[in-house]
Amino acid sequence: MAVNLEVEQGDNLLSNSHVVYYHSYMYKSMLNIVGPERMQGPRRVVAFCVFIGLLPPALLVFSLYLRQAVFADVSVAVAESDVLRIVDGISTVFCQEHRLKMNSSFNAFQMKGNPEISSIRKHIRLKKSMSLPDDTLEYWGFYLPKGSSVNLTVCSRFEGSRILVVQGERNLNTCGLLDHTAAKAGIHMAESVGQVRVTFEADAMEIYSDSTEHVRQTAAQHANSQDNNVGHEVDDDGDEAAATTGGPKRVRRTMPKDVHLPDPKDQLDGAPVFGGNANTSDKSSGSSVSSFENGLLTCYDGQILLQQDFPPSHLCTDVHSLEKGGHMQTAHEVTADGYYYYIFYSDNDFVLNDIHAVFNIYKPTYRYTNYTKGCLNKTECRFPLKFLSTETVIVEVPTRDGIEHEQDDFSLLISSCQPRRTVYAIFPVTVLIIILACAFL
Repeated sequence: MAVNLEVEQGDNLLSNSHVVYYHSYMYKSMLNIVGPERMQGPRRVVAFCVFIGLLPPALLVFSLYLRQAVFADVSVAVAESDVLRIVDGISTVFCQEHRLKMNSSFNAFQMKGNPEISSIRKHIRLKKSMSLPDDTLEYWGFYLPKGSSVNLTVCSRFEGSRILVVQGERNLNTCGLLDHTAAKAGIHMAESVGQVRVTFEADAMEIYSDSTEHVRQTAAQHANSQDNNVGHEVDDDGDEAAATTGGPKRVRRTMPKDVHLPDPKDQLDGAPVFGGNANTSDKSSGSSVSSFENGLLTCYDGQILLQQDFPPSHLCTDVHSLEKGGHMQTAHEVTADGYYYYIFYSDNDFVLNDIHAVFNIYKPTYRYTNYTKGCLNKTECRFPLKFLSTETVIVEVPTRDGIEHEQDDFSLLISSCQPRRTVYAIFPVTVLIIILACAFL
């Protein structure tokens, strides 16, 4: 009896322990099957497709887009005396070096912020002769920083010559003036109209800039006239070490489509721009005199700083005759950075009108005293870029001797970003991490 009781108790203990172990194992297994921690079925397939099929290609394409599009090489059209900040296509995060290359020599400075304006001003003298048929115009445009001044001496051989000074954008809008559209317009002068004063050298009598009275008389026949540039002179008021001079340049508007124009907010100084329709006018046009002039006034309504006619003189034969005195002068004191255009036009139905002008332009120079690295008179420069730094590169194009007469009279500055490999390496490393993480889904 005792033996049987012990056997029965032993069997009961084995049976009880087996039941407890079996239920504990089955309970944990059920939790693992239905638990929310593990994705099953369609959700797991969708997650796998997103992390393997979409994210890695997207990261690789994005890195290629940054290198080939956002930070690709940039070609900028520059002219003599241009001073501009190069920021397009450059990042201190994705670029470890900034390379500059041009087909002529230039100066470049790496610095924080903009260069300081010096008290020394550079003197640019531009001499211009032109022959204008009736209802045609020619203009010279300048980017003038605040503090600049322009002294213009001008004369005309026959009646009907006029000048219009306007403040506009980088590319002068002509408003379809070649169509000779008739319009009635009053003169709406710009807010800064007082910047330009007109005097005559002989008696120093001031002519108000809002004078619009026009003298129209028949002039004698004139022939054998031609449009020519006669050169320029560049002088400095001082010889500061880091301040370079700039000068005028005749710029043709025929540029390749992939060439960028400098953003006005990045341009610190610029070269003169020439344009007009004097060489392409239709002399047989019967448009009235007033319609062409009214079209000009309408086009530049609110931008006009000066509108003035100047009397003829039989002594006005070339630019050298302006040195004898007795001709009209304008004095323009610039109070704000911007593009300013001197528009010459003729209102004479009978003859080609000879106009001779001499510009004396005084521009502030810049001191690059706080630059960290300079590159002077080179055709190629390289500047290292520190990670997350605020340094930028300022490019200054010096003046070459003489006025060029090339068809495409500008230089191409190529700005290149040398990629920072450590930053771009993040993209393939991220792809590998995503692929490894998908193995644990």
